[in-house]
Amino acid sequence: QMRTLAREVVYKYLFSRSFNGEDPSLYRSLSAESKLDEEGKKFADSLLKCIIKNNDEILSVIEGIVEGYKMERIYTADKCSLIMGIAELTYFDTPTAVVIDQVVSLSGIYSTDKSVDFVNAILAKYAKDHK
Repeated sequence: QMRTLAREVVYKYLFSRSFNGEDPSLYRSLSAESKLDEEGKKFADSLLKCIIKNNDEILSVIEGIVEGYKMERIYTADKCSLIMGIAELTYFDTPTAVVIDQVVSLSGIYSTDKSVDFVNAILAKYAKDHK
């Protein structure tokens, strides 16, 4: 499904951005490599713009949920998953189960075994408290 690929593009870009800062040419390359169609590209663009625009708010939501964890102690890959999941749950009308499933599956691919449970728990708690 095209939105699955779009989320993966945004995830990879967020991960790179954590270390290297903004790089529009990398984002364009990732989009081209993944062969996103017009709808997929539009979704990826709007998700990324949403994350950039609401970054501070999204991070403070995550900080509020991960009590006892310092943000800098969360794996970068997991932080990217959480940022993306919170953004989509908050600002898009995608069904909650779809968002959580997709983001958790990206964690399973790109992070650790423990990450899947961690990301799932945080997003489920957010969804329960804020929907």
